[in-house]
Amino acid sequence: MKNIKIGIVGSGGMARHHAERFASLETAEVVAIASRNEQTGSELAAKHAATFISDWKRLIERNDIDGVVICTHNNSHGEIAIAALQADKHVFVEYPLANDVNEGEEALNLAKTRYCVLRVSHPEVVSNTHAALKQKIGQLGELLLTSFVRLTPGRGVRPEILFNLPTSGTPAHFFIYHIYPIVDLFGEAAWVEGAACYEGLTESGQYDRFVNTVTVGFKSGGIGQWSWAGGIAINTSEQQERYVLTEGTLSDDGSGWRCSTPNGVTELTIPKTPQPTLQELWLSEIQNATQYALYSADAEVALSAIRISLASAQSIHENRRIEL
Repeated sequence: MKNIKIGIVGSGGMARHHAERFASLETAEVVAIASRNEQTGSELAAKHAATFISDWKRLIERNDIDGVVICTHNNSHGEIAIAALQADKHVFVEYPLANDVNEGEEALNLAKTRYCVLRVSHPEVVSNTHAALKQKIGQLGELLLTSFVRLTPGRGVRPEILFNLPTSGTPAHFFIYHIYPIVDLFGEAAWVEGAACYEGLTESGQYDRFVNTVTVGFKSGGIGQWSWAGGIAINTSEQQERYVLTEGTLSDDGSGWRCSTPNGVTELTIPKTPQPTLQELWLSEIQNATQYALYSADAEVALSAIRISLASAQSIHENRRIEL
């Protein structure tokens, strides 16, 4: 396949980003844009000499489209991905994979049985830092604890859609990109506990300030903890990560990863290996679709990650630990 024809669903910031990336590649051609917003959708389509379509269902029915790129709100990712895979289209979907575990499982099963490439936009697969962490973790024994803390200031610097439970899910689900890398490093969770509080929460599910925590027990052993607080009284964002293992600890407070052992502290060496973009990777997977397992381990990790975020929402609602 020399020229892979792409249809993009959505016309917001991520849709524009992906349209630019795909349009710059010789092996891809953006042929259609589907969007509920006729103005932004038409403008994006005109910019790339593509056809504008108001209904995404009509886009995936087109015979001249090989792959569908999904850049809509979180609550429609699963539905569109499933429909596209049922139409034998390859799928590139912004994280999270879905807002429902059953939808995520169905999408992955369709990709497997129809030999379609399903890629979720988690960047760790092309990250030298993530590869270096994975290699170092393999040298430091068994996991004891992972800890992640993210604090962000008041509204205005992030998409307002974050503060909307029906559309984006809990903050843990919106911030699934913080959960995915840890699941990729340490495996699936055996159980999940979640807690959250929201200030200014309305009947429509919008809110002004939040705290959300998730704790898991990994099947392979060890505990994982994530904490997010947003819209709070802090001047700039702060983030801390720790991987505590039996033979050493990896930590990053924003200035780079360090490894602490009884022998001292060293900087984690990050190789400068050239990596493809996610768009290039997806296209290459489509081109080699008959040669390997396209449903890929990355999509399995994406599914495991939403199992955690969605189970944490269930835990909050039911006030109990959720066994997976």
